[in-house]
Amino acid sequence: MTRRIRLLMLVLAVVIVALGTGLIKLNLDTTQDTGDSKTTQPAGREEYYIFQDDDTGLYGVRNENDRVLVDAEWNSLSFAGEQTLLVSRRTGGALRYGMIQINENVRIPFAYSSITPLTGQILAAVTAEDEKTILYNTEGQQLLSQAWDSCVAEDGVLRLMSGTAQYTAEVSGSTIRMTAVTMRTVLAGEPLYFSFDAEDLAGVESYTVLAQLAQLSQQYLKAMLRQDYSDVYSITAADSYSAVIDEHRMQNRYFTSMTLLDTEWDESEPVLRYACTFRFCYRLKTDAGVVPQASNLILRMRRDADGLLLLYSVEEQPVDMQTGQVIMDSTKGADEQSSGEKHE
Repeated sequence: MTRRIRLLMLVLAVVIVALGTGLIKLNLDTTQDTGDSKTTQPAGREEYYIFQDDDTGLYGVRNENDRVLVDAEWNSLSFAGEQTLLVSRRTGGALRYGMIQINENVRIPFAYSSITPLTGQILAAVTAEDEKTILYNTEGQQLLSQAWDSCVAEDGVLRLMSGTAQYTAEVSGSTIRMTAVTMRTVLAGEPLYFSFDAEDLAGVESYTVLAQLAQLSQQYLKAMLRQDYSDVYSITAADSYSAVIDEHRMQNRYFTSMTLLDTEWDESEPVLRYACTFRFCYRLKTDAGVVPQASNLILRMRRDADGLLLLYSVEEQPVDMQTGQVIMDSTKGADEQSSGEKHE
């Protein structure tokens, strides 16, 4: 009997030890429960963990010591830079994206329907209001100074569209260098292209200047062809109306085509000056009939005291249709005419 009792007591002791071990393990598991069902560790960021709250399904960030750094209040969350996060939340019933730092300071406002990587260090943020794209780096700094209709990146080359203008740029890290700009407009049913290469872009203070030159030029040329200059006064220097507006320029002329030949700028003066030279082809009505003619049309522009780009002179030079060369005015010397091509 005594032997059986001892055996029974041994079995009970083993059971008690097993139960105790299980209770201790259960207790340890309970104390480590952080209330999240999913925990992921971003690549290359061993000190951070992204977690999802069981109750709300929202995301936050904690460190390796289980300290919550970013509260679980975001519908989506991912790392962008070393200390920045792309996050989304519902605003007025719609999901809006932005960027915050680990300390939850906002770096990109919550005004976007999406923010996605365009390259390794450049983000494309699409505005919720008008679906334009704004570029940021992974630290939340805006790149370039405008919103774009579309952006495509491929093999280190960035192609951006804004209206009828296409911009091509090279990308290195988060640095964008414009290499070409092409803009298209239509004059009296005929296309007119403004094309600028890397050399042109290197010579101006900003790529946006070329867009302004194109905009100003086409506004004047359209007014000239319509023979209605009412919209030109607002883009002309106040003391230069007579040097810009010619109500008789299209008299007896029938427009054929317009081509941009050259763009120049003069940085030697206190005020930057620019000149766009166009080849203006037309048919001229004469007593002998309608004959083809051509001339160079030079539009000169400069900035006023407020930095606004304005027209200050328009010069027309007749061109030989056979040679394409400017026909020299016999009343002027060559030096005088050459000087007249660059200055008022």
